[in-house]
Amino acid sequence: MSERGTSCCRTEEDRISFLPDDLLCEILSHVPTKTGIMTSVLSTRWRTIWLSIPLLDLHTDDFPNFTALASFTSWFLDGSSCLHKLKLAFGSVRTIQDISNELLKLSFNFGKNIQDISNEPSYLMTKWINSAVTRKVQHLDITFLYPWIVEMMPLSIYTCETIVSLKLCNVSLADSENVSLPCLKIMHLVGNVYTSNAFLEKLISSCPVLEELTVVRNRDTEYDLRVLRVCSKSLKSLVVDLDGRKCWYRDFRVVVIDAPGLNNLRLRDNQFTSYVISNLSSSAKVDIDVSFAKRSSVPDMTTSSSKRSVMRSFFTMLSSVRDMTISQTTLEGICLYLKHEPVPQFPYLIRLHAVLYSSDLRTLPNILQICPNLKSLVLALSYLRMEELHVFSSSSVPVCLRSSLECVEIKTPIRGAVTEIELVKYLLENSAVLRKFKMCLRRRRMNEESNISMKLLRLRRCSPSCEVVVQLE
Repeated sequence: MSERGTSCCRTEEDRISFLPDDLLCEILSHVPTKTGIMTSVLSTRWRTIWLSIPLLDLHTDDFPNFTALASFTSWFLDGSSCLHKLKLAFGSVRTIQDISNELLKLSFNFGKNIQDISNEPSYLMTKWINSAVTRKVQHLDITFLYPWIVEMMPLSIYTCETIVSLKLCNVSLADSENVSLPCLKIMHLVGNVYTSNAFLEKLISSCPVLEELTVVRNRDTEYDLRVLRVCSKSLKSLVVDLDGRKCWYRDFRVVVIDAPGLNNLRLRDNQFTSYVISNLSSSAKVDIDVSFAKRSSVPDMTTSSSKRSVMRSFFTMLSSVRDMTISQTTLEGICLYLKHEPVPQFPYLIRLHAVLYSSDLRTLPNILQICPNLKSLVLALSYLRMEELHVFSSSSVPVCLRSSLECVEIKTPIRGAVTEIELVKYLLENSAVLRKFKMCLRRRRMNEESNISMKLLRLRRCSPSCEVVVQLE
């Protein structure tokens, strides 16, 4: 091969190295710092590129010990003139005592005596975050595996005028009179400890352009979130996840949501919470996993009119939505409620995605009855036994089956259980305008798959234009 040909091949093999520095920095800004540093061994061209990346994305497990992490982080921040994103994840198999001991070793390197550093374990973290805020950081992502390592986050994060995304996990947030985040659009608050419920409300309301908010109370969070108020005209996506140890809660909790611009709302709660949802747009997609606290310390719904009142109010506030996903736990609550009084109608609901346990299948017609204009139904089936039989009554066919339901999908692979066949039969035989019925078969022996498939395809269809699609898992 000629010398010219060899040169051409080498050029084609390493085209990326000929890109300008700013473009290479943009590429490396989408990977963790550890990966960016590894590119320095590729060639002399790449040796210093990573130093110009306005990103610091580190995990404690990337380093042999905390001393190495602290030394590198401080060195990087001291030499960086511009920092757009700071992401630090503190989670390791090392014990908290090990980290505390390493912090003591750093005392003299950062101008702190041993007495100071032992009484102020968050000193370095505060120093790094303040440095990022000074450099006009746009994305701040701090995660702690152990919530008790750091006492308080620095107050400077509350007045950062450039920050666009703020994600905090397992940290403590101090109160502050001055809270103003004019550019913040994304805020994730997971497992944090707040000085009060009022401060959390203040933090949320001080973000005038906030579009995405996630508030999570983890099972091990040392904070009793009794009242959560979310009032925002700019908010488009909201996730509220209030998990927790059941024994901690004796009284009701309240969540107040006033966000007329919401497009997506997800609620997950295994306790008894009263929700007040105002101005919810009909175009919003909602994902509901609320259990209404089925526990011994709270009276059962069958004997508690107050509990039914809370449920009635909750479903009435959601009655205007068009797209809803409901967990099995929530459906179980609806089924219990239906035994005592009618659930409010969902006249605008077009799409319903529901998870059904075997014990709830009999109530499916009643659930469909409150969705008179439903067009799309997606079902996931859980805990179905092969020998169980649930006969679906066709004496009173839901309105949506007669006039609006066009698409049905069963997400759970069908095994050939009697109940599964009866469910498919019920929907096919009573859906007058159905266009498509989609399902998949669990992989079995060839002859078993063929027999189940033929049984499903031979079922009578009320709608002559219905297409039945059966796929393998």
